[in-house]
Amino acid sequence: MATAGKDRKRARPRYDALVEVSTRLFGEHGFEGTTVRMIADELGVQSGSLYSHIKSKDEVLHLIVMTVADAFFEAVREASEATGNPEEKLRAMCRAHLEVIDDHGLAVRVYYDEWHRLSPKARKQIATLRNSYRNRFTAVVEEGIAEGTFGSVDVPWAVLVILSACNWAVEWYSHEGPRNPAQIADKFMDVIIDGIRAGSPAKPPRAAAPKKPKAAPKAGKRRKAVS
Repeated sequence: MATAGKDRKRARPRYDALVEVSTRLFGEHGFEGTTVRMIADELGVQSGSLYSHIKSKDEVLHLIVMTVADAFFEAVREASEATGNPEEKLRAMCRAHLEVIDDHGLAVRVYYDEWHRLSPKARKQIATLRNSYRNRFTAVVEEGIAEGTFGSVDVPWAVLVILSACNWAVEWYSHEGPRNPAQIADKFMDVIIDGIRAGSPAKPPRAAAPKKPKAAPKAGKRRKAVS
């Protein structure tokens, strides 16, 4: 048993390298565009030797996606359970989301782009985590409405706007950019919270379309003068 444990410890660095290389290749070429041979070539080993570590590349994708999904959920869970008012919680949750993007880099891109290629069972796991994740934001927005911090906003739409802003950041965020995740999150929330805060100016009613002027009556035909 001790020997087996030592073997697993020796194999762990190779397994970690395999996951790192697979993440990069999946991000660059897509899951379908990446072969086991490509992964093996990057690691400098024969394709057959990879199967001593993994059953298939699907197993590696499952690990990458679940690792990122768990990271998002745990980060936002901690932020949502911290002390503070609803606005402070939403800001902390948005910061937590962007920090996961910063920490996990290309793995987050793989998560967004390739999760639908998982098995039905794994996709169900992801859907459950995503629902739980969204429910965390829903609960905080509802708490803010109940306390009077936020106005009577449409909760599902408010949550959709928040998550859309956070999720889209993966498309353009750069670790070398001028703003860190916390600063970006605060910029997002400055705009969003301004729209849902109680006492925000009400949306003006849509002006009625101007009525078309009535057409002038057609002039009747002139009668010829009678001589």
